[in-house]
This record gives sequence, structure tokens and C-alpha cells, in this order.
Amino acid sequence: MSLASLQLKQFRNFSELQFHVNTAFNLICGENGSGKTSLLEAIYYLAHGRSFRTSKHQRLIQDEHEHFVLHAKVDYGEQTFSLGLQRDRQAELLLRLNGSSSCKLADFATLLPVQLLTPDSFKLFFGGPKERRQFFDMGVFHVEQQFFPVWQQFSRVLKQRNALLKQSRRYDQQFEYWDQQFVTLAWQLQNLRQDYIAKLTAAYQQLTTDNALLADISMQLQAGWPEKIQQPAELQQLLEQNFQQDLRQGFTLYGPQKADLKLRKAQLTVEEVLSRGQLKVLLFALKVAQNNVIGNSGKKQPLLLIDDLASELDAGSTQTVFNYLTNINSQVFITAINADQVSPYIPAASRQLFHVEHGQITSTDR
Repeated sequence: MSLASLQLKQFRNFSELQFHVNTAFNLICGENGSGKTSLLEAIYYLAHGRSFRTSKHQRLIQDEHEHFVLHAKVDYGEQTFSLGLQRDRQAELLLRLNGSSSCKLADFATLLPVQLLTPDSFKLFFGGPKERRQFFDMGVFHVEQQFFPVWQQFSRVLKQRNALLKQSRRYDQQFEYWDQQFVTLAWQLQNLRQDYIAKLTAAYQQLTTDNALLADISMQLQAGWPEKIQQPAELQQLLEQNFQQDLRQGFTLYGPQKADLKLRKAQLTVEEVLSRGQLKVLLFALKVAQNNVIGNSGKKQPLLLIDDLASELDAGSTQTVFNYLTNINSQVFITAINADQVSPYIPAASRQLFHVEHGQITSTDR
């Protein structure tokens, strides 16, 4: 699977733009404010239905226009899929897959697995558990087919349980019924996540085996309940025992919605041990490892979007990052102010260089 072409209309500073991309490395260069990050944003929006830069979709629509349009051609196996998305100022979202409107964002996400690396990606280390859940659940979604329907069912049960907490003051048969559903689905999610983290750990270790600084970093999945809970029946008992505390809080305190991933080096969290530059190299290693797990699981070739790769990296770290990227089973998009910051590390036969200026994009042989 790979992105073959991208088209934007009335999106950010692009009135209308279309370009064909390389199946390996795509280097997008331009001055600050030229729109190079907006191209990554457009790809991300097609895959997720939201921006990584703003929660206000109106900011993405050009002035004096009522909507923006994104369109992509995606090669998947021996088929080519046409993905179209339109969003207007009232937030109405229109989707088309091969001309049909009978589709959902989950269909786009399945066809277009996208990972993102920006200066804000340090939230994976310094942010809350939600940041890390989003990271590993993206991988589980693309590798374990059962994950998404189980997660949807669990989300409905969790919503129902939290609603009941606002209506009832005692633990009754209704709570017992929903807790049985909750526990069954929670255990399935934990098993799927655990299987995936094992695959991610193996891919990461294979990637970093020659890096003394990163090779010994461990990943521990925390389920969202105490480690002493080893059986579904024990989790259900915990929910009942914790009922009064859940009532006071107004939501369910234990469950897979609270899961986290702990990254440690010598029993300390990585943010305590590694410098910011070293953490950035670790970020690349984790994202590349995840891309390889997804890529090796089937027909999917994930996309890796990297905004401002060269920032906070010295020459040695940049070389390490590109050593990882040359072992990636992915299509890569990289932004930089100057091509010289990145192009020496990428074989000419594997890359396409683009220059962005004044809302236009041109291909260059530099």
C-alpha cells in the first residue's frame, strides 16, 4: 500500500494543488510559512478526519470559501482506491471512497495508516497516558483485525456504565450486568494489546541491537487496573468494590481506557535518563519499529510523516535516524527548510524532492 497522489482545494494557503509522490522518500522543502507542513497536515487529515495542528477546522478553509476538499489515490495490493473528503464551515463532513458515499473514517484509516513525528511528539514521553494509548492503539488497530470492533463495543459499555453512575446510588443487578460485559471486553482488549506490544518490542530490539544507548529500553503495558488482578472475575470484583469511589468521581476509574505504556531504561523512565536529542532518536526508533510491525503484518505499507526532521539533532543523531529509516517498510514524507539538511542521507534513486512556495509545489532534481 502506498499513497500515489494528493490533491488539495481551498486548504490552508493552497487554492488548488495536485502532485504525484514517490513510493519511498518524499522531501518537501520551503521557507517557514510556505505550506510544507500543511501538506503533511492534509495527508494526516485524510487518515484521521482531524488536524494535528488545530481543533478548529474553520482555520483550514481558505478565506471567502465555504469548504476545503482533499483527494488521494492509494495503491493497495493490485487495486487503486480513490479517497475524497470535504469539510465545510459548519463542520459537515462528506466522504467518498471510489465514488461511493457509503463509507466511514475508519475505512480511510484502514487504507491509509499514517504515523506522525513533529516537535510536539515528545508528548509520548512527557504527556499523559492518553498520548501513549494513541500511539500503541494505532498499531493494534492496523495489526489486529478484532481490535476495532471490540473497542467499539467496549466504548459503548463504558459510556453506559458512566451514565448509570450519574443516575443510580447503589450497586444493583443493572450494574452487575454491565460490569460483566465490561470485563469480558476489557480482557479481550488487554490480550490484543499485549500481543501487539510483544511484536513491537521484538521489532524495536531488532532495529536498535547495535545502539548501546537504546538497546536495553523496555516496554511494559499497564492494563488500567492493578497488577495483582490476574483473572476476569477479580476485575469484576474490583469494579464492585470500587463502586462508591466511581460514584464520587462520576466515571469508571479502572479499565482499558486507563491503559498506559511505560518505557524504562535501567528501571528509570526514559525521560529521566535521556537528553532531549536522545529522546528524539528514541521517538524515531519507536515509530519505525511500529511501521515495520504494521508493514510486516499484511499488505499495508504505512506512511511516516516527519515535520522538521533536522531540529534538535546533531550530525551523529541524524545519521542514526536515517539508519533506522533505511530499514523501514514505509513511505516517508519529510519537511525541511533546506534540502541539504536531509538529502545527503537519502539515496538519490529512493527520493523525490519538492519545493513549496506561494501555495505551489514543484518537483526538483537537486
